[in-house]
Amino acid sequence: MIRTRLAIVFSALALLALAQSAFAWWAASTAAHHAERSVNATRMLAEYLEISGNKQRLKVWFAQRMLADDPAPEVRTSLLTAMHSSLQALRTLVEASPEAVRALEQQEVETVALNIAAMGKAIEAAENPGSNLPPAEQWRTVLLAFDELAGRDMRELLRQAVERNESASLDAGADLAAALSRIRLMDAVLAAGVFGLALLSITYFVRRLDRPFAELARLSTALAAGDFSARSELRGRDEFARIGTLLDSMAERLAEAQARSQQLQAQLDELVAERTRSLSHAFENLLGIEARRRQFFAELSHELRTPVTVIRGEAEVALRNRSNPNAQGEALVRIIEATSDLGGRVQDLLDAARGGSLEYALTIRREPLHSIIAAAVEQMQAIAEHRSLQLLLRAPVRDKGCMVDADRERLQQALVIVLDNALRYSPQGGTVVVDLAEEPDHWVVSIDDRGPGMTEEELQRAFEPQFRGSAGQQLAPQGQGLGLPIALRIVEALGGGIELHNRDGGGLRVSIALPISLSETAA
Repeated sequence: MIRTRLAIVFSALALLALAQSAFAWWAASTAAHHAERSVNATRMLAEYLEISGNKQRLKVWFAQRMLADDPAPEVRTSLLTAMHSSLQALRTLVEASPEAVRALEQQEVETVALNIAAMGKAIEAAENPGSNLPPAEQWRTVLLAFDELAGRDMRELLRQAVERNESASLDAGADLAAALSRIRLMDAVLAAGVFGLALLSITYFVRRLDRPFAELARLSTALAAGDFSARSELRGRDEFARIGTLLDSMAERLAEAQARSQQLQAQLDELVAERTRSLSHAFENLLGIEARRRQFFAELSHELRTPVTVIRGEAEVALRNRSNPNAQGEALVRIIEATSDLGGRVQDLLDAARGGSLEYALTIRREPLHSIIAAAVEQMQAIAEHRSLQLLLRAPVRDKGCMVDADRERLQQALVIVLDNALRYSPQGGTVVVDLAEEPDHWVVSIDDRGPGMTEEELQRAFEPQFRGSAGQQLAPQGQGLGLPIALRIVEALGGGIELHNRDGGGLRVSIALPISLSETAA
Protein backbone atom coordinates (compact mmCIF):
# COMPACT_ATOMS: atom_id res chain seq x y z
CA MET A 1 0.00 0.00 0.00
CA ILE A 2 2.75 2.36 0.91
CA ARG A 3 4.61 1.46 -2.27
CA THR A 4 1.44 2.03 -4.25
CA ARG A 5 0.91 5.37 -2.56
CA LEU A 6 4.52 6.20 -3.04
CA ALA A 7 4.26 5.11 -6.63
CA ILE A 8 1.11 7.15 -7.02
CA VAL A 9 2.74 10.09 -5.32
CA PHE A 10 5.93 9.80 -7.32
CA SER A 11 3.93 9.25 -10.47
CA ALA A 12 1.89 12.31 -9.71
CA LEU A 13 5.06 14.19 -8.91
CA ALA A 14 6.57 12.97 -12.15
CA LEU A 15 3.49 14.10 -14.05
CA LEU A 16 3.55 17.38 -12.23
CA ALA A 17 7.24 17.78 -12.94
CA LEU A 18 6.61 16.99 -16.59
CA ALA A 19 3.76 19.45 -16.69
CA GLN A 20 5.88 22.03 -14.93
CA SER A 21 8.72 21.53 -17.38
CA ALA A 22 6.41 21.88 -20.33
CA PHE A 23 4.86 25.00 -18.82
CA ALA A 24 8.25 26.49 -18.05
CA TRP A 25 9.34 25.94 -21.65
CA TRP A 26 6.15 27.52 -22.91
CA ALA A 27 6.50 30.43 -20.50
CA ALA A 28 10.10 31.01 -21.50
CA SER A 29 9.21 30.92 -25.19
CA THR A 30 6.28 33.27 -24.67
CA ALA A 31 8.32 35.71 -22.59
CA ALA A 32 11.18 35.57 -25.11
CA HIS A 33 8.79 36.25 -27.96
CA HIS A 34 7.23 39.24 -26.22
CA ALA A 35 10.63 40.49 -25.10
CA GLU A 36 12.01 40.30 -28.64
CA ARG A 37 8.95 42.13 -29.96
CA SER A 38 9.36 44.82 -27.32
CA VAL A 39 13.08 45.23 -27.92
CA ASN A 40 12.62 45.28 -31.72
CA ALA A 41 9.88 47.92 -31.48
CA THR A 42 11.90 49.95 -29.00
CA ARG A 43 14.97 49.91 -31.24
CA MET A 44 12.90 50.93 -34.28
CA LEU A 45 11.39 53.73 -32.21
CA ALA A 46 14.85 54.89 -31.19
CA GLU A 47 16.12 54.81 -34.81
CA TYR A 48 13.13 56.82 -36.04
CA LEU A 49 13.71 59.36 -33.25
CA GLU A 50 17.40 59.46 -34.20
CA ILE A 51 16.52 60.18 -37.86
CA SER A 52 14.02 62.87 -36.85
CA GLY A 53 16.56 64.53 -34.55
CA ASN A 54 19.33 64.43 -37.19
CA LYS A 55 16.96 65.98 -39.75
CA GLN A 56 16.29 68.85 -37.37
CA ARG A 57 20.01 69.31 -36.71
CA LEU A 58 20.71 69.25 -40.46
CA LYS A 59 18.01 71.86 -40.99
CA VAL A 60 19.59 74.05 -38.29
CA TRP A 61 23.01 73.57 -39.96
CA PHE A 62 21.62 74.66 -43.33
CA ALA A 63 19.89 77.67 -41.74
CA GLN A 64 23.22 78.72 -40.18
CA ARG A 65 24.91 78.30 -43.55
CA MET A 66 22.32 80.52 -45.23
CA LEU A 67 22.66 83.18 -42.51
CA ALA A 68 26.37 83.13 -41.69
CA ASP A 69 27.90 80.99 -44.47
CA ASP A 70 30.44 79.50 -42.06
CA PRO A 71 29.20 76.10 -40.65
CA ALA A 72 31.65 73.24 -41.15
CA PRO A 73 30.70 70.92 -44.07
CA GLU A 74 31.81 67.89 -42.06
CA VAL A 75 28.78 68.42 -39.79
CA ARG A 76 26.49 67.93 -42.79
CA THR A 77 28.39 64.79 -43.84
CA SER A 78 28.29 63.41 -40.30
CA LEU A 79 24.52 63.95 -40.00
CA LEU A 80 23.79 62.35 -43.39
CA THR A 81 26.03 59.40 -42.51
CA ALA A 82 24.22 58.97 -39.17
CA MET A 83 20.83 58.98 -40.95
CA HIS A 84 22.01 56.35 -43.45
CA SER A 85 23.26 54.21 -40.55
CA SER A 86 19.84 54.51 -38.91
CA LEU A 87 18.18 53.49 -42.19
CA GLN A 88 20.39 50.39 -42.42
CA ALA A 89 19.51 49.50 -38.83
CA LEU A 90 15.79 49.96 -39.59
CA ARG A 91 16.01 47.68 -42.64
CA THR A 92 17.54 44.99 -40.45
CA LEU A 93 14.93 45.46 -37.70
CA VAL A 94 12.03 45.40 -40.18
CA GLU A 95 13.03 41.85 -41.22
CA ALA A 96 12.42 40.76 -37.60
CA SER A 97 9.08 42.57 -37.26
CA PRO A 98 5.72 40.70 -37.30
CA GLU A 99 4.33 39.58 -40.65
CA ALA A 100 1.26 41.79 -40.28
CA VAL A 101 3.24 45.03 -40.30
CA ARG A 102 6.43 44.02 -42.11
CA ALA A 103 5.31 45.20 -45.57
CA LEU A 104 4.12 48.56 -44.20
CA GLU A 105 7.33 49.09 -42.25
CA GLN A 106 9.48 48.26 -45.29
CA GLN A 107 7.52 50.76 -47.40
CA GLU A 108 7.88 53.49 -44.75
CA VAL A 109 11.62 52.88 -44.34
CA GLU A 110 12.21 53.12 -48.09
CA THR A 111 10.15 56.32 -48.23
CA VAL A 112 12.34 57.82 -45.51
CA ALA A 113 15.43 56.71 -47.45
CA LEU A 114 14.17 58.50 -50.57
CA ASN A 115 13.50 61.63 -48.51
CA ILE A 116 17.02 61.60 -47.06
CA ALA A 117 18.50 61.20 -50.55
CA ALA A 118 16.36 64.11 -51.79
CA MET A 119 17.54 66.25 -48.87
CA GLY A 120 21.17 65.52 -49.67
CA LYS A 121 20.70 66.43 -53.33
CA ALA A 122 18.85 69.65 -52.43
CA ILE A 123 21.63 70.75 -50.07
CA GLU A 124 24.32 69.92 -52.64
CA ALA A 125 22.41 71.93 -55.26
CA ALA A 126 22.13 74.88 -52.86
CA GLU A 127 25.88 74.70 -52.13
CA ASN A 128 26.77 74.58 -55.83
CA PRO A 129 28.58 77.87 -56.65
CA GLY A 130 26.97 77.87 -60.09
CA SER A 131 23.42 77.93 -58.71
CA ASN A 132 21.47 80.91 -60.04
CA LEU A 133 18.63 80.62 -57.55
CA PRO A 134 18.27 83.48 -55.07
CA PRO A 135 18.87 82.60 -51.39
CA ALA A 136 15.15 82.74 -50.55
CA GLU A 137 14.31 80.27 -53.34
CA GLN A 138 17.18 78.01 -52.26
CA TRP A 139 15.83 78.08 -48.70
CA ARG A 140 12.29 77.17 -49.85
CA THR A 141 13.58 74.39 -52.11
CA VAL A 142 15.67 72.79 -49.35
CA LEU A 143 12.85 73.10 -46.79
CA LEU A 144 10.47 71.45 -49.26
CA ALA A 145 12.98 68.59 -49.69
CA PHE A 146 13.16 68.28 -45.89
CA ASP A 147 9.42 68.19 -45.24
CA GLU A 148 7.81 66.62 -48.36
CA LEU A 149 8.37 63.77 -50.81
CA ALA A 150 6.08 63.27 -53.79
CA GLY A 151 3.35 65.29 -52.07
CA ARG A 152 3.63 63.37 -48.81
CA ASP A 153 4.38 65.15 -45.55
CA MET A 154 7.54 63.50 -44.16
CA ARG A 155 7.04 65.03 -40.72
CA GLU A 156 3.67 63.29 -40.49
CA LEU A 157 5.21 60.04 -41.76
CA LEU A 158 7.91 60.11 -39.08
CA ARG A 159 5.38 61.01 -36.41
CA GLN A 160 3.15 58.10 -37.41
CA ALA A 161 6.14 55.74 -37.49
CA VAL A 162 7.20 56.86 -34.00
CA GLU A 163 3.68 56.46 -32.66
CA ARG A 164 3.27 53.07 -34.34
CA ASN A 165 6.52 51.67 -32.92
CA GLU A 166 5.89 53.21 -29.53
CA SER A 167 2.47 51.55 -29.47
CA ALA A 168 4.03 48.26 -30.60
CA SER A 169 6.61 48.50 -27.83
CA LEU A 170 3.91 49.16 -25.23
CA ASP A 171 1.77 46.30 -26.56
CA ALA A 172 4.71 43.91 -26.45
CA GLY A 173 5.50 45.03 -22.92
CA ALA A 174 1.88 44.50 -21.90
CA ASP A 175 1.88 41.03 -23.46
CA LEU A 176 5.09 40.24 -21.62
CA ALA A 177 3.61 41.44 -18.33
CA ALA A 178 0.47 39.37 -18.92
CA ALA A 179 2.56 36.31 -19.75
CA LEU A 180 4.63 36.76 -16.61
CA SER A 181 1.42 37.15 -14.61
CA ARG A 182 0.10 33.87 -16.01
CA ILE A 183 3.44 32.24 -15.26
CA ARG A 184 3.24 33.32 -11.64
CA LEU A 185 -0.34 32.03 -11.35
CA MET A 186 0.37 28.63 -12.90
CA ASP A 187 3.55 28.20 -10.91
CA ALA A 188 1.59 28.90 -7.75
CA VAL A 189 -0.97 26.25 -8.70
CA LEU A 190 1.74 23.71 -9.43
CA ALA A 191 3.52 24.52 -6.21
CA ALA A 192 0.28 24.07 -4.28
CA GLY A 193 -0.27 20.69 -5.94
CA VAL A 194 3.24 19.58 -5.18
CA PHE A 195 2.86 20.74 -1.57
CA GLY A 196 -0.41 18.84 -1.15
CA LEU A 197 0.82 15.62 -2.76
CA ALA A 198 4.13 15.22 -1.02
CA LEU A 199 5.05 16.81 2.24
CA LEU A 200 8.34 14.99 2.11
CA SER A 201 9.31 16.80 -1.12
CA ILE A 202 8.13 20.22 0.04
CA THR A 203 11.59 21.23 1.17
CA TYR A 204 13.06 20.36 -2.18
CA PHE A 205 10.36 22.13 -4.12
CA VAL A 206 10.49 25.19 -1.90
CA ARG A 207 14.23 25.42 -2.27
CA ARG A 208 14.09 24.66 -5.96
CA LEU A 209 11.16 26.84 -6.95
CA ASP A 210 10.70 29.46 -4.29
CA ARG A 211 13.89 31.34 -4.98
CA PRO A 212 13.46 31.47 -8.79
CA PHE A 213 9.87 32.59 -8.43
CA ALA A 214 10.80 35.19 -5.86
CA GLU A 215 13.66 36.43 -8.01
CA LEU A 216 11.47 36.65 -11.11
CA ALA A 217 8.76 38.42 -9.14
CA ARG A 218 11.27 40.89 -7.73
CA LEU A 219 12.77 41.55 -11.16
CA SER A 220 9.34 41.89 -12.80
CA THR A 221 8.23 44.31 -10.10
CA ALA A 222 11.39 46.40 -10.49
CA LEU A 223 11.02 46.51 -14.27
CA ALA A 224 7.34 47.38 -13.98
CA ALA A 225 8.33 50.25 -11.66
CA GLY A 226 10.82 51.56 -14.26
CA ASP A 227 13.99 50.38 -12.52
CA PHE A 228 15.90 49.09 -15.56
CA SER A 229 19.10 48.71 -13.55
CA ALA A 230 17.64 45.71 -11.68
CA ARG A 231 19.08 42.31 -12.60
CA SER A 232 18.15 38.77 -11.69
CA GLU A 233 20.46 36.66 -9.58
CA LEU A 234 19.47 33.42 -11.27
CA ARG A 235 22.37 31.37 -12.57
CA GLY A 236 22.47 28.04 -14.24
CA ARG A 237 21.10 26.39 -17.34
CA ASP A 238 17.50 25.78 -16.35
CA GLU A 239 14.47 27.56 -17.68
CA PHE A 240 14.33 30.02 -14.82
CA ALA A 241 17.88 31.09 -15.43
CA ARG A 242 17.03 31.52 -19.10
CA ILE A 243 14.06 33.68 -18.20
CA GLY A 244 16.25 35.70 -15.86
CA THR A 245 18.88 36.10 -18.59
CA LEU A 246 16.26 37.25 -21.08
CA LEU A 247 14.80 39.65 -18.58
CA ASP A 248 18.29 40.94 -17.79
CA SER A 249 18.95 41.43 -21.50
CA MET A 250 15.63 43.19 -21.94
CA ALA A 251 16.31 45.41 -18.94
CA GLU A 252 19.75 46.27 -20.32
CA ARG A 253 18.34 47.20 -23.72
CA LEU A 254 15.54 49.20 -22.15
CA ALA A 255 18.11 51.03 -20.05
CA GLU A 256 20.15 51.79 -23.18
CA ALA A 257 17.03 53.02 -24.97
CA GLN A 258 16.11 55.16 -21.98
CA ALA A 259 19.62 56.61 -21.78
CA ARG A 260 19.58 57.33 -25.51
CA SER A 261 16.19 59.01 -25.18
CA GLN A 262 17.44 61.11 -22.27
CA GLN A 263 20.54 62.02 -24.25
CA LEU A 264 18.44 63.08 -27.22
CA GLN A 265 16.24 65.13 -24.91
CA ALA A 266 19.29 66.78 -23.35
CA GLN A 267 20.70 67.56 -26.79
CA LEU A 268 17.37 69.03 -27.84
CA ASP A 269 17.23 71.14 -24.68
CA GLU A 270 20.79 72.30 -25.27
CA LEU A 271 19.99 73.18 -28.87
CA VAL A 272 16.92 75.16 -27.81
CA ALA A 273 18.93 76.95 -25.14
CA GLU A 274 21.68 77.73 -27.66
CA ARG A 275 19.19 79.14 -30.15
CA THR A 276 17.60 81.18 -27.36
CA ARG A 277 20.99 82.61 -26.42
CA SER A 278 21.70 83.38 -30.08
CA LEU A 279 18.40 85.20 -30.45
CA SER A 280 19.02 87.14 -27.22
CA HIS A 281 22.49 88.11 -28.44
CA ALA A 282 21.08 89.23 -31.80
CA PHE A 283 18.43 91.28 -30.03
CA GLU A 284 21.04 92.95 -27.84
CA ASN A 285 23.08 93.75 -30.96
CA LEU A 286 20.01 95.31 -32.56
CA LEU A 287 19.47 97.42 -29.45
CA GLY A 288 23.12 98.53 -29.60
CA ILE A 289 22.79 99.44 -33.28
CA GLU A 290 19.64 101.44 -32.55
CA ALA A 291 21.37 103.26 -29.68
CA ARG A 292 24.35 104.12 -31.91
CA ARG A 293 21.96 105.32 -34.63
CA ARG A 294 20.19 107.62 -32.17
CA GLN A 295 23.54 108.88 -30.86
CA PHE A 296 24.73 109.53 -34.42
CA PHE A 297 21.71 111.68 -35.32
CA ALA A 298 21.83 113.48 -31.97
CA GLU A 299 25.52 114.35 -32.47
CA LEU A 300 24.79 115.27 -36.08
CA SER A 301 22.24 117.88 -34.99
CA HIS A 302 24.59 119.24 -32.32
CA GLU A 303 27.60 119.33 -34.67
CA LEU A 304 25.61 121.33 -37.23
CA ARG A 305 23.98 123.70 -34.76
CA THR A 306 27.07 125.74 -33.79
CA PRO A 307 28.27 126.54 -37.37
CA VAL A 308 24.71 127.43 -38.36
CA THR A 309 24.43 129.73 -35.35
CA VAL A 310 27.74 131.40 -36.29
CA ILE A 311 26.56 131.90 -39.88
CA ARG A 312 23.33 133.43 -38.64
CA GLY A 313 25.12 135.75 -36.23
CA GLU A 314 27.61 136.90 -38.84
CA ALA A 315 24.78 137.48 -41.31
CA GLU A 316 23.01 139.68 -38.75
CA VAL A 317 26.26 141.60 -38.22
CA ALA A 318 26.56 142.13 -41.97
CA LEU A 319 22.97 143.35 -42.16
CA ARG A 320 23.48 145.81 -39.30
CA ASN A 321 26.62 147.22 -41.00
CA ARG A 322 25.27 147.82 -44.48
CA SER A 323 26.96 151.21 -44.57
CA ASN A 324 30.32 149.72 -43.59
CA PRO A 325 31.69 147.63 -46.45
CA ASN A 326 34.73 146.58 -44.42
CA ALA A 327 32.58 145.18 -41.59
CA GLN A 328 30.36 143.44 -44.12
CA GLY A 329 33.38 141.95 -45.87
CA GLU A 330 34.80 140.65 -42.60
CA ALA A 331 31.41 139.16 -41.70
CA LEU A 332 31.18 137.47 -45.09
CA VAL A 333 34.69 136.06 -44.67
CA ARG A 334 33.70 134.61 -41.32
CA ILE A 335 30.51 133.23 -42.89
CA ILE A 336 32.63 131.51 -45.53
CA GLU A 337 34.89 130.08 -42.79
CA ALA A 338 31.86 128.89 -40.84
CA THR A 339 30.42 127.37 -44.00
CA SER A 340 33.69 125.55 -44.63
CA ASP A 341 33.66 124.34 -41.03
CA LEU A 342 30.05 123.20 -41.49
CA GLY A 343 31.01 121.29 -44.62
CA GLY A 344 33.88 119.66 -42.78
CA ARG A 345 31.56 118.58 -39.93
CA VAL A 346 29.08 117.11 -42.40
CA GLN A 347 31.83 115.24 -44.27
CA ASP A 348 33.32 113.92 -41.01
CA LEU A 349 29.95 112.65 -39.88
CA LEU A 350 29.25 111.04 -43.25
CA ASP A 351 32.65 109.32 -43.15
CA ALA A 352 31.90 108.11 -39.63
CA ALA A 353 28.50 106.80 -40.73
CA ARG A 354 29.99 104.93 -43.69
CA GLY A 355 32.66 103.41 -41.48
CA GLY A 356 30.13 102.36 -38.84
CA SER A 357 31.94 104.29 -36.10
CA LEU A 358 31.41 107.60 -34.35
CA GLU A 359 35.02 107.96 -33.30
CA TYR A 360 36.83 111.08 -34.49
CA ALA A 361 39.62 110.74 -37.02
CA LEU A 362 42.41 113.04 -35.90
CA THR A 363 45.29 114.55 -37.88
CA ILE A 364 47.86 115.44 -35.24
CA ARG A 365 50.27 118.29 -35.98
CA ARG A 366 52.32 120.68 -33.91
CA GLU A 367 50.06 123.73 -33.64
CA PRO A 368 50.18 127.09 -31.78
CA LEU A 369 47.50 126.85 -29.07
CA HIS A 370 47.11 130.64 -28.76
CA SER A 371 46.24 130.88 -32.46
CA ILE A 372 43.59 128.13 -32.12
CA ILE A 373 42.05 129.87 -29.09
CA ALA A 374 42.01 133.21 -30.92
CA ALA A 375 40.29 131.63 -33.94
CA ALA A 376 37.61 130.04 -31.75
CA VAL A 377 37.01 133.36 -29.92
CA GLU A 378 36.80 135.24 -33.21
CA GLN A 379 34.37 132.64 -34.58
CA MET A 380 32.05 133.12 -31.59
CA GLN A 381 32.22 136.97 -31.48
CA ALA A 382 29.16 137.32 -33.69
CA ILE A 383 27.13 135.10 -31.38
CA ALA A 384 28.34 137.09 -28.37
CA GLU A 385 27.29 140.36 -30.00
CA HIS A 386 23.94 138.84 -30.98
CA ARG A 387 23.35 137.91 -27.33
CA SER A 388 24.62 141.30 -26.02
CA LEU A 389 27.63 139.71 -24.34
CA GLN A 390 31.35 140.46 -24.22
CA LEU A 391 33.75 137.70 -25.22
CA LEU A 392 37.29 138.57 -24.11
CA LEU A 393 40.58 136.80 -24.75
CA ARG A 394 43.01 137.77 -22.03
CA ALA A 395 45.68 135.22 -22.82
CA PRO A 396 48.90 137.06 -23.81
CA VAL A 397 50.76 135.98 -26.94
CA ARG A 398 53.80 134.06 -25.70
CA ASP A 399 57.18 133.89 -27.32
CA LYS A 400 57.02 130.11 -27.50
CA GLY A 401 53.66 130.20 -29.24
CA CYS A 402 52.14 127.72 -26.71
CA MET A 403 52.72 124.76 -29.02
CA VAL A 404 50.61 121.62 -28.67
CA ASP A 405 50.36 118.36 -30.62
CA ALA A 406 46.74 118.48 -31.78
CA ASP A 407 44.23 118.43 -34.61
CA ARG A 408 43.56 122.13 -35.14
CA GLU A 409 40.00 121.79 -36.45
CA ARG A 410 38.93 119.34 -33.75
CA LEU A 411 40.47 121.35 -30.93
CA GLN A 412 38.86 124.53 -32.24
CA GLN A 413 35.57 122.63 -32.44
CA ALA A 414 35.86 121.62 -28.76
CA LEU A 415 36.65 125.24 -27.76
CA VAL A 416 33.68 126.51 -29.80
CA ILE A 417 31.36 124.02 -28.02
CA VAL A 418 32.49 125.22 -24.59
CA LEU A 419 32.28 128.89 -25.65
CA ASP A 420 28.81 128.32 -27.07
CA ASN A 421 27.67 126.88 -23.73
CA ALA A 422 29.23 129.81 -21.82
CA LEU A 423 27.51 132.38 -24.08
CA ARG A 424 24.23 130.49 -24.03
CA TYR A 425 23.88 130.47 -20.24
CA SER A 426 25.39 133.89 -19.44
CA PRO A 427 22.94 136.73 -18.75
CA GLN A 428 22.70 139.64 -21.20
CA GLY A 429 25.33 142.28 -20.58
CA GLY A 430 27.66 139.73 -19.01
CA THR A 431 31.23 138.84 -19.90
CA VAL A 432 32.85 135.56 -20.89
CA VAL A 433 36.62 135.53 -20.34
CA VAL A 434 39.07 133.14 -21.97
CA ASP A 435 42.53 132.79 -20.44
CA LEU A 436 45.58 130.60 -20.96
CA ALA A 437 47.99 129.44 -18.25
CA GLU A 438 51.03 127.18 -18.21
CA GLU A 439 51.60 124.29 -15.83
CA PRO A 440 54.62 121.98 -15.68
CA ASP A 441 53.27 119.53 -18.29
CA HIS A 442 50.09 121.14 -19.59
CA TRP A 443 48.58 124.26 -21.06
CA VAL A 444 45.35 125.12 -19.26
CA VAL A 445 42.65 127.03 -21.16
CA SER A 446 40.13 128.61 -18.73
CA ILE A 447 36.70 129.83 -19.85
CA ASP A 448 34.79 131.78 -17.18
CA ASP A 449 31.14 132.80 -17.49
CA ARG A 450 28.57 134.52 -15.27
CA GLY A 451 25.87 131.91 -15.68
CA PRO A 452 23.90 130.07 -12.97
CA GLY A 453 26.57 127.38 -12.47
CA MET A 454 25.80 123.78 -11.48
CA THR A 455 25.24 121.79 -8.29
CA GLU A 456 27.86 119.30 -7.09
CA GLU A 457 25.74 116.38 -8.27
CA GLU A 458 25.28 118.02 -11.68
CA LEU A 459 29.03 118.65 -11.97
CA GLN A 460 29.68 114.93 -11.48
CA ARG A 461 27.21 114.02 -14.24
CA ALA A 462 27.90 116.92 -16.61
CA PHE A 463 29.78 114.76 -19.14
CA GLU A 464 27.09 112.07 -19.38
CA PRO A 465 25.41 112.08 -22.83
CA GLN A 466 22.00 113.83 -22.83
CA PHE A 467 22.35 114.97 -19.22
CA ARG A 468 21.39 118.58 -18.55
CA GLY A 469 21.36 120.54 -15.31
CA SER A 470 18.21 122.14 -13.95
CA ALA A 471 19.34 125.67 -14.87
CA GLY A 472 20.24 124.55 -18.40
CA GLN A 473 16.80 123.02 -18.88
CA GLN A 474 15.15 126.29 -17.89
CA LEU A 475 17.38 128.66 -19.89
CA ALA A 476 17.75 126.51 -23.05
CA PRO A 477 15.06 123.80 -23.09
CA GLN A 478 15.84 122.91 -26.71
CA GLY A 479 19.38 121.67 -25.85
CA GLN A 480 20.29 118.00 -26.04
CA GLY A 481 23.09 117.65 -23.47
CA LEU A 482 25.66 116.44 -26.03
CA GLY A 483 28.10 119.37 -26.26
CA LEU A 484 30.30 118.62 -23.25
CA PRO A 485 30.52 114.84 -24.01
CA ILE A 486 31.65 115.65 -27.58
CA ALA A 487 34.20 118.19 -26.36
CA LEU A 488 35.50 115.73 -23.76
CA ARG A 489 35.93 113.00 -26.37
CA ILE A 490 37.96 115.36 -28.58
CA VAL A 491 40.17 116.62 -25.74
CA GLU A 492 40.75 113.14 -24.33
CA ALA A 493 41.68 111.92 -27.82
CA LEU A 494 44.38 114.63 -27.77
CA GLY A 495 45.67 113.40 -24.40
CA GLY A 496 44.04 116.13 -22.31
CA GLY A 497 41.08 116.53 -19.99
CA ILE A 498 38.27 118.90 -19.01
CA GLU A 499 37.22 119.95 -15.50
CA LEU A 500 34.24 122.02 -14.33
CA HIS A 501 34.24 124.23 -11.22
CA ASN A 502 31.79 126.75 -9.81
CA ARG A 503 33.38 130.17 -9.45
CA ASP A 504 33.33 131.92 -6.10
CA GLY A 505 31.75 135.04 -7.57
CA GLY A 506 29.11 133.07 -9.46
CA GLY A 507 29.20 131.34 -12.79
CA LEU A 508 31.13 128.34 -14.05
CA ARG A 509 34.78 127.81 -14.99
CA VAL A 510 35.67 125.23 -17.63
CA SER A 511 39.36 124.23 -17.53
CA ILE A 512 40.76 122.45 -20.58
CA ALA A 513 44.19 120.89 -19.98
CA LEU A 514 46.31 119.97 -23.02
CA PRO A 515 49.79 118.38 -22.97
CA ILE A 516 52.62 120.69 -23.96
CA SER A 517 54.16 119.65 -27.27
CA LEU A 518 56.99 117.14 -26.76
CA SER A 519 59.34 119.05 -29.02
CA GLU A 520 58.66 122.25 -27.09
CA THR A 521 59.23 120.44 -23.78
CA ALA A 522 62.58 119.19 -25.04
CA ALA A 523 63.55 122.71 -26.06
